[in-house]
Amino acid sequence: MPKLSIIIPAYNVEAFLQQCLDSIFSQKDADVEVLCIDDGSIDGTPRLLQDYAAEHHNLRVLTQPNQGMSTARNWGLKEATGEYVMFVDSDDWLCEDSLAKLLATLNGEDVICFNAKKYFEKTNEYKDNNIPYVDGVIKGWDYFNKVRLIPSEIHFVCIWQRVYRRAFLKENNLCFVEGIRRAEDDLFSTMVMYHAQTLKVISDYVYVYRVRDNSITTTVDINRWYDSLKVLEIMADFFVPLKGVDKSAIYQVLASSYINQFSSKTQALYGDHDKELRGRIKWEYFEEVCITSRHMRLCGLIRISPKLFRFYESLTKLI
Repeated sequence: MPKLSIIIPAYNVEAFLQQCLDSIFSQKDADVEVLCIDDGSIDGTPRLLQDYAAEHHNLRVLTQPNQGMSTARNWGLKEATGEYVMFVDSDDWLCEDSLAKLLATLNGEDVICFNAKKYFEKTNEYKDNNIPYVDGVIKGWDYFNKVRLIPSEIHFVCIWQRVYRRAFLKENNLCFVEGIRRAEDDLFSTMVMYHAQTLKVISDYVYVYRVRDNSITTTVDINRWYDSLKVLEIMADFFVPLKGVDKSAIYQVLASSYINQFSSKTQALYGDHDKELRGRIKWEYFEEVCITSRHMRLCGLIRISPKLFRFYESLTKLI
């Protein structure tokens, strides 16, 4: 059993995949297996993967018709054999000599969080992301409530800024909802934090996140907006009825998500869907998660009229 399985979904990333793979295979003293799932690529990705597999015995290539990142990641989880798993996006890469340092810190915790850098392809600039540090080992939900609402250069929910004990994921049925192509990280990361009994934070920089203009995460697609709604509904269905846990942070996250569905920015991207939204949203959940005076006020305006809310938004610039 390798110490770590690295899962890499790949779809038409011929231009970036070599840098990603080289950043892994060039590292010394790294007890890892690499599972790269070709998600129906039609460029040179499949040939590149086969070339690397012929050279590196610890690379396994899996091939599926194009079904999206969630399905690819789930297949990687099923095939992984490592004590821990880590997700790497195929257009990103790992910091030099980072894996040996990371592996040395693993000591049976459910989740280990680390630092990442942000690389802007357009300007060739880097920005460091210093995650909030906590001393010792704590519960995932305690960590979530401490840091989830703190602004950071890289969004808290990005799954590639942590490693996960594979048995922990399996025991809690933690995987990705297939068919969802947006906000799947939000759901997975939140549920991981809820279930994790032991979490540790290290200050090492392990990961480099590439920001490119035409990536999946920067492409406007109405179906991806519907997926974000689905994720919001799944999380509300789980957390609102839940009793006996601190829900202060998750309620603020959910309230902001509900409100942003009606924002001017969302309407500019996806068009006017007020009627559909008002029919789909569970208003009792929306009102329940609004625990701050600001969220209560904005929820009230949306209930009266989304147009009125956007007018108020334009005047106050609160969102």
